[in-house]
Amino acid sequence: MNAHPTAFQCPVCHTQLHLDVHLATPPPLQAPAPQTAPQTAPPPRVLPPMTIPRPAAPAQPMPPLPPRPQKARRPRRRLSPQATLLSLGVLLLLAAGVTFLAVTWDSLSVSVQASIIATLAALALAGSVPAARHRLTGTAEALAILGTGLLTVDLYGARALGLISPETVDGLTYFGLAAALVAAINLLMSRIAPTVVTYGVAAVIIGQFPLPFLLADHLDLAPFLLSLLAQVAITLYWSALGTKIVRVTGAICSAVVFWALMITGCVRVCLSLVAHHSPGIRPDLQDLFDGSATALSPVLATTGATCFAALVGVFLLRKIALPRALPPALGESACTAAAALALALCLPQIPTAGRWLDTGLATALALTVLLVAKRTGVPAAVLSTATAVVASVNLLLYFSLTDLVQLGLMSAIVAALALVAVWRKRLRPPAAAITASFAAQLAIVLVTYDGLFDLWTGAITLAVTGALSIAAACLVTELPSDGPLGSSPLERALLWPALSAITIAELIAILDSSATLTGIVLTVAAAPLVAYGMRPARRQALLLAGLLLIFANTAFVLGAGATTVEWFTVPPAVVMLAIGLYGWRNQPSWTYLGPGLLLGLVPSALIANSNYDYLRTTFVVAAALAIILIGTRQSLQAPFVIGATVLLKIALWQFLEVAPLIPRWITLATAGLVLLTVGATYERRLQNAKQAARWLTALR
Repeated sequence: MNAHPTAFQCPVCHTQLHLDVHLATPPPLQAPAPQTAPQTAPPPRVLPPMTIPRPAAPAQPMPPLPPRPQKARRPRRRLSPQATLLSLGVLLLLAAGVTFLAVTWDSLSVSVQASIIATLAALALAGSVPAARHRLTGTAEALAILGTGLLTVDLYGARALGLISPETVDGLTYFGLAAALVAAINLLMSRIAPTVVTYGVAAVIIGQFPLPFLLADHLDLAPFLLSLLAQVAITLYWSALGTKIVRVTGAICSAVVFWALMITGCVRVCLSLVAHHSPGIRPDLQDLFDGSATALSPVLATTGATCFAALVGVFLLRKIALPRALPPALGESACTAAAALALALCLPQIPTAGRWLDTGLATALALTVLLVAKRTGVPAAVLSTATAVVASVNLLLYFSLTDLVQLGLMSAIVAALALVAVWRKRLRPPAAAITASFAAQLAIVLVTYDGLFDLWTGAITLAVTGALSIAAACLVTELPSDGPLGSSPLERALLWPALSAITIAELIAILDSSATLTGIVLTVAAAPLVAYGMRPARRQALLLAGLLLIFANTAFVLGAGATTVEWFTVPPAVVMLAIGLYGWRNQPSWTYLGPGLLLGLVPSALIANSNYDYLRTTFVVAAALAIILIGTRQSLQAPFVIGATVLLKIALWQFLEVAPLIPRWITLATAGLVLLTVGATYERRLQNAKQAARWLTALR
């Protein structure tokens, strides 16, 4: 057997495969055994064995990925022994200086003590310079802290021990000058030894105190706030030239001072507003402000300064990179909120037109938010923040003052804004419909309760609001429905507020004790219901409309003081007949026409009297004849039966009225003739009666 090895590569996995083909040699033929008959059989055909190729070696698995290198943890910053020793040394030296001033005041003069402390401070400050140049960072920082601390203790001790008397310089001015001196020395030292961090940080922090102390007693609040704003800008500009820690310290100090002046301005305007509406605490506020607490000019100046500071703050935020962890528009929104708060608290203090200006500002901001095209980014966030702040202040202020007219105006504005929002696709139509309707109802109720609207105006206006909601529902009946009654969400959102408006209007009419007002409200509500019921899928609304019209008619009649029964029956009967004729298709006439005919004819037929009510009797007979003819012509059972019954009643009543006047023999003779006629033609009359019964039953 020969082997022919063949090697080839798999086209899929690129694995080397080996194929060995072995050819088998047939065995030699043997001589057949002797047989009785000489027969030769062909040798059997031997097939070569098929060798299955050896499977290739399985592919080697991919080596596992190396593990991700773990981030090296930052080593914890621990206080080194050198830093510990330096810190303790500085603290002990500062304590020694304070003790020196406190204990040796009787053995040395104040000027000598101050000179000694000043000399030590100068030595410490001067020693930090060579230490910094020789890269002794810890020693330089410790000497800088010690020098600054000793200088501060020296200046405080000179004031406390009487070296500089209060008569010479007042307290705030002295502390401002002292802070300015310490800040200036630290600023100078930061230029001499720029690598010492303490000097830059101390110059930034201590530099925030001179201006407030020096100007607090010499300027009004508005210029004082503007001077603090200038200090914020200068601090940011100067600290931006220093190291990272100086920049961070400058940003923090500027933010603290900035928000201190913003909060101070808002509090000043708020206290003035409180003084306007709370006379009890006005004297205390006058002592605090050292003048009139309700003067308008300081309030306007403070508001202007606060708004200008907010604008400057927004401008400065464009120049400063905030931490990434904060939201993008947080700083701008906060500045806008402070300015909007000050403005919203200031406008109501303007005489006469103040509250209208405040509400107008909130409305203008809300319209701007709805109409602006861009809905994201810093401008959108700023507008939304200003709108929310002004509207909230408006609502809280007038709610606390119980100004129902202003609250009603705000509710009406909300209703209008809801329609604008759905037009601008900021609000879904069902939510906008509910908001607009209920806000309008609240506005009407508030102004009615306040007395701006009388009860009649309030009830009719509410009824008209409900009718408009129903009329709007007529326009959306073709929308896809998902409710149990086959109505769309928008349709339901229009109908439920309409029900609320009509119910409130009826309650107001009941409070007025006027039946006529009740009839007007029900009529206004029923009118759009009729149009709503004209829709093929809303036929059931016609029944409700008819019921409201019947109640309205009854209320009108009671309000007019009428006693004629037709005023109570004929108009409702006309309404019922109209609904029945519109909704009637091929059903029995008793369902759609019977109630109206019974209500319109039966009461009048029962009280009809030919002796006194000949006009009523005439009209009833004419109406009965008319409906009999209509029933016969149109094959309607209800008109025919009701008309015939009414005529029969009128005829019997008239016969009973004239029966006593007829001679008795005529009555007896007439009865006999009738009996003879019926008896003689009994079979024919019976057949006619059956035909009449069949004809009557065949009517619809």
